[in-house]
Amino acid sequence: MRKLSRLLPLLLLLSCSKGTKVEISGVIENAEKAMLYLDEQGIGEIRQTDSVRIKKDGRFVLKDRIENPTFYNLHTGNQQIIPLLLTPGTYAELQADMLDFVNGYKIDGSAESLYLQEMNRTLAATKRQVDSLRKILRENPDAGEEFTRELAASYEEIIQRQRRYSIAFVLEHLTSMASIYALYQKIDDNNFVLNENRDIQLVKITSQSLDTIWPGSEHVQALKRDAANLEASFYGQRWQQVVESAESTFPDIRLPDPNGDTIALSSLKGKVILLSFWATWDQASVNHNIQLKGIYDSYHSRGLEIYQVSFDHDREAWVRGIEYDELPWINVSELSYPESRVASIYNVEELPAVLLIDRKGQIVGKNYNRIDLDRNIQRLLNEPS
Repeated sequence: MRKLSRLLPLLLLLSCSKGTKVEISGVIENAEKAMLYLDEQGIGEIRQTDSVRIKKDGRFVLKDRIENPTFYNLHTGNQQIIPLLLTPGTYAELQADMLDFVNGYKIDGSAESLYLQEMNRTLAATKRQVDSLRKILRENPDAGEEFTRELAASYEEIIQRQRRYSIAFVLEHLTSMASIYALYQKIDDNNFVLNENRDIQLVKITSQSLDTIWPGSEHVQALKRDAANLEASFYGQRWQQVVESAESTFPDIRLPDPNGDTIALSSLKGKVILLSFWATWDQASVNHNIQLKGIYDSYHSRGLEIYQVSFDHDREAWVRGIEYDELPWINVSELSYPESRVASIYNVEELPAVLLIDRKGQIVGKNYNRIDLDRNIQRLLNEPS
């Protein structure tokens, strides 16, 4: 018992030192002696991590220890909340005024928290515009069809502008957990900003990117589950529809190559076609292209064509990737990913992806391993035309 009691202080010290320290300090004006709370926003729950009474001069210090980037709510016990995203080792400083707590704060030392502030300000502006249009519609119940159509067009433009902003933010911050925040923002209680089926791909690539950096984060794991559930409920059905509707042909693709020449997938009909989907930002795709070069060298002279669709959005990166890896086959792109019509039509769930099309234009399978891909290409090439 005596030995155990000697170990207790050490065990307590070790338990208290778990994780890396984060600290948020600063000054809040007009808040003398008010309580300030720092709550961790978990998955489906809020956990209070620290609290302090604001000093007479408005100063405060709040602390926590974390192992992964963590979302927090900073508040004084009411509905006025400042969202924070702190990474391990962050020492941030905040200046605010209780008279305009949510809208007027400034924060230094936490780029991730600044991202949240920027997103919230952009979304708030969008909501004000939407509310204004809804008010006009309510106040003009007898307005004519043309008036209503104009309002609907204005509403759609506002929503699409917000969507473009949110999509661009996620694509530019795939290594930041602030991208999760962007994925789940809402226009109102019932509508997410990113609520279209094509946004599933955005959820997936974000979860894959973050999982390589912060695999221990509960938010990253929740995002992975969401991505898997969304795919299970939609993409499985879509792929079956594509195969069943293909019959003796395939959905055509007509996209420009790096030279600006539009090349149709249907122009290759009569040959064995390997339809490939890739992106320069996906390392697995780049590695897969090395395998495809071996396949192309072996079978192109016998009638195999590779028609490769890039899911890039940066033209320079796409062209540079083709030139650097010396890809000899047809390469085309919409340069609009994740707003990709082709990804939706062909139900591309992950990258890289391949579909094999026979000489009659029938889709015969997808995503083979290297051995099965070789075997099936040889089989199709040996079949009579």
